[in-house]
Amino acid sequence: MSRSGVPPDSEESKAELDNVWAAVQSMDVGKPDTNLRQRASYGVGHALISAKNMLFHFFFLFYFANVLGLQEWQVMTATLVAILFDAVTDPVMGQISDNTRSRRWGRRHGWMLGSTIPAAGAMALLFNPPVGMSGLALFFWMAALMITTRVLITGYTVPYFALAADISQNYDERTKIVGLRTIFENVFNLSVFILGFIVFLPDRPGLEDGMLYEPGYGPFAITMGVIGIVGALVMHAGTRDKITATQPRSWDTGEPWHQAFREIGAAFRLSEFRMLTLGFCVLVSLYSTISQLTLFVGVYIWEFDQGQKLIASLVPFLVIVPAAVFAGWLSKRAEKRTAALWLTAMFGLSFTLPFVLYLMGLTPPTGSPALLALVAVTSGFGYAGMVGSLILSYSMMADVSDLVTLEHGRKREGLLFAAFTFANKLAFAAGLVVAVAGLALIDLPKGALPSEIGAATTNTLALYSIVVNLALMAIAWSGYYRYSMTRERQAALQQQLREARPVEGGISEL
Repeated sequence: MSRSGVPPDSEESKAELDNVWAAVQSMDVGKPDTNLRQRASYGVGHALISAKNMLFHFFFLFYFANVLGLQEWQVMTATLVAILFDAVTDPVMGQISDNTRSRRWGRRHGWMLGSTIPAAGAMALLFNPPVGMSGLALFFWMAALMITTRVLITGYTVPYFALAADISQNYDERTKIVGLRTIFENVFNLSVFILGFIVFLPDRPGLEDGMLYEPGYGPFAITMGVIGIVGALVMHAGTRDKITATQPRSWDTGEPWHQAFREIGAAFRLSEFRMLTLGFCVLVSLYSTISQLTLFVGVYIWEFDQGQKLIASLVPFLVIVPAAVFAGWLSKRAEKRTAALWLTAMFGLSFTLPFVLYLMGLTPPTGSPALLALVAVTSGFGYAGMVGSLILSYSMMADVSDLVTLEHGRKREGLLFAAFTFANKLAFAAGLVVAVAGLALIDLPKGALPSEIGAATTNTLALYSIVVNLALMAIAWSGYYRYSMTRERQAALQQQLREARPVEGGISEL
């Protein structure tokens, strides 16, 4: 029996398979196969992922370590344990999603819809520990809710990212889909900072910095969870008519969940997958390190108030739309690999420049408008490079999924994006380790006020940031440099896939 409840060899099953396969064969991979409403709805669905990412990447470490008083190593340990759970749940979710047989929900939509509210609820609870909880009890609360949030949101993120490869077969349109998704991603990312700095954690009388206001974090997380739920529901409604495109090429029962690890191993034997994953992971590690240290740098090196922190966070988002458009334009005139190389260098060098000027004594006075302008402009260019590189990375992974389909005879978008998502989480964990190592190096006191921190401490943090930025940028650059998929090769793969015919267990030539 198939998972849809219809025998795979029944007339009904064969007729539906023929209809799906006829639709696949009729696709013209040179023409768009999505409309603006579908692409925009898909992009809005990133709200839940943005809420989790921004809370985890920017506020989590500062809140639990600097506000609630846990040790940085405890936060790091909880994160690494959660990553071990991801090592199982991500590929398993990818395998389950790829092998789901549902005519009503397709391979993706049912899992996304069912995971939304539980994941948002667990995230809200994480930032709302019982009043007075501290020490070991707080550590276990943090660890348990962090693991729960990550496991639950896997049921949403893995099918969500795989959906981008399902809904379009067009080489350039995939970049357009990911580009629009990235625009919405960063709109939601920005909303986190606006709500955080202005609404829930503003500067208050008696506090030298609003980031130290403990009661604001709980309502902040609840609000972001609600926004994430609304975005997920909009995505589901707007892409329901693409469910057919997510269906498998065969209505057989597919592979068992434990086959996921063997198939991921097979994917890593492909040079294109390895090199793309390397470049992407190290790029994400660099972003993770920067994001984990952003609040520490803003509070203790630049000494920005909450309004200045918001402006510094706002300006980079103003370049998101131009960055997405530029990435698409650049990838049409050069290979995606070449464009990713240029943008990765732009990312690393832009974020390094202010620290170099700081150590040389060439930056304006701390907390001044001139310093804010310098940090905002350089981070704007840096984020533009990062956004462009990430857009191209996800677009390139959609292209690699075609190669894996041809090599192994089954559509494996969910599994590949699960591996990519897991690699993303490992990379963020690595960035957290790098950030915690930097904080250990400078030995920052818990809850320290900016006026209590000396120049030796801030200089060490600046130098550490320079070394990390340049080293990780170089490694990411080397991964993209060795990625070999081209426009012509992907077009040939698409043609081969269109000439193939699904059979029991895979595809065969017509």
